[in-house]
Amino acid sequence: MKNRIVLIALLSALLAVLAVPAIAGHHENLMPPAKKGQIVVIYQGACPADAVDGAMAKIVETIAYERANSPVVYASSPGVWADGRIGAVDIHESKEAMDRAFAWQAEDAIWSSSFDAIAESCGITVEDFVISVFEAR
Repeated sequence: MKNRIVLIALLSALLAVLAVPAIAGHHENLMPPAKKGQIVVIYQGACPADAVDGAMAKIVETIAYERANSPVVYASSPGVWADGRIGAVDIHESKEAMDRAFAWQAEDAIWSSSFDAIAESCGITVEDFVISVFEAR
């Protein structure tokens, strides 16, 4: 019996020692949401709770349109913030790429009318959206 207790204690200690590097190294696998030099653009607009689902559907449609038609490739994810605001987060490869995307958006009538429709579905205008730009360093 005493040998069994010693064996269990030794195995437990060995497992604990082997687990420490795995636990300690878990942060090494965390990836930043944006790499150095990339630009993150956050669009947020107030939206009544009963209009969120409709607005989100319009945002998803707009992102699909962007993916199919924008001459500039960038990632975009729609979402709802904890306070109920709706919008999207875009990641551009550089400031220059973001500027080209913004220029395309401003010139593209379908994209602009889609943004207007998103805002209108929430009872606001596109000017009411808060747009934040973050440069990853």
